[in-house]
Amino acid sequence: MVKYSEQLKKHRKIIENFSYLSIFQLLNLLIPLIVFPYLIRVLGGEKYGLIIYAQAVIGYFVILINFGFNITATKEVSIHKKNKKKLSKIISSVMIIKGILLLISFTIITLLVFLIPSLWEEKTLFYLTVWMCLYEFIFPIYYFQGIEEMKYITIITLISRLIFLCLIFLLIEDKSDYLLVPIINGTGAIIAGIISQIIIAKKGIKYFWQPLYVLKFYFIKSYVMALAYSSNALKSNLNIVLVKALFSYKEVAYFDLALKVSRVGTSFLELISVSVFPKMSREKNIFFLRKIIYLSLTLSVLYVLFVEVSAPLIISLIGGDEMLDSVPLLRVIVLFVPFQILGGLLGRNSLIVNGYNKEVLYSMALSSFIYVITVLVLYLFLDNLSLELLGAVFVFSFAFDTGYRYIKCRFYKIL
Repeated sequence: MVKYSEQLKKHRKIIENFSYLSIFQLLNLLIPLIVFPYLIRVLGGEKYGLIIYAQAVIGYFVILINFGFNITATKEVSIHKKNKKKLSKIISSVMIIKGILLLISFTIITLLVFLIPSLWEEKTLFYLTVWMCLYEFIFPIYYFQGIEEMKYITIITLISRLIFLCLIFLLIEDKSDYLLVPIINGTGAIIAGIISQIIIAKKGIKYFWQPLYVLKFYFIKSYVMALAYSSNALKSNLNIVLVKALFSYKEVAYFDLALKVSRVGTSFLELISVSVFPKMSREKNIFFLRKIIYLSLTLSVLYVLFVEVSAPLIISLIGGDEMLDSVPLLRVIVLFVPFQILGGLLGRNSLIVNGYNKEVLYSMALSSFIYVITVLVLYLFLDNLSLELLGAVFVFSFAFDTGYRYIKCRFYKIL
């Protein structure tokens, strides 16, 4: 009993952060799932699919603005969290770089809207969806993760998601209201960003313009992770773009629902990886990491089994009978959960904490390349490319990514 109590005390911060992050993810996952049936019923599959398509396109620019700082800046903040001057330097540098990337993103989005007819037809929707980019710029989640104060993220998210939930049910009444969805989303997100900046200011963090060599240092330090997560985002968001190109907005809604249900598992289990990252950055404890891997894999397999058995009921409860055609797709896509969880643990808490950032880039780039080439070959040589086959290729790409990382971890003797 005493030993158990000592272990709890030793890992108190991890348990506390995991608890707050669990609530954070619960809000991010359950509220969209609560809203999903209402939006499908009021807007219909086509309009809802259009909104998801716009989010997938803008999602590429969110990854550009993020630039891998959720990993590299979190690590820097966790190392220097007691040094206010150093923290101000880190956060100022990240905000300046993100601000420049935001301007570049907005310029590219404007060019795409003017050059691509399908985007021009829904230009208002795409511009309103740019709130995702503003949120990525203004909300410094890396700071709160680095100082291991996840309660702030949870409280801020609770406020923004409750605003979103209330306004959706109050204002969305028919198909013509679809443009209000990104407006409502953006309102809650920007309020969250402003609150986060107020908290940072109260903690004594100040913004200063940084010399070019300092910005260059943090830019170069993060570019490998930026490339890695860009290639991963290409794979994830490309699904939505491809489904829209090959099928219709209704199939986009099917794919989105299957991903949402699958990511309930990945989002919660990835919290374990995120929670232990500051500890692993400092200690690089292989034995501790192995215990976390065994726990995460066991839970992820149990989640997959649950979804496989309960898929029709889950889809019926969330999307209604109209969405039951997505059941076979869900049963395929949910198989990626254990691979993503293991791959994330190996990437973040083994390769990255030991300085092998480029191996994470290579694994993501290779798996994304294999995914794109495989889909292209299937499209060229198959007359009927099904959603389920597209989902299977998606799962295989994650399996390859995880296998590559495992081999490298064993090679470097860091697992």
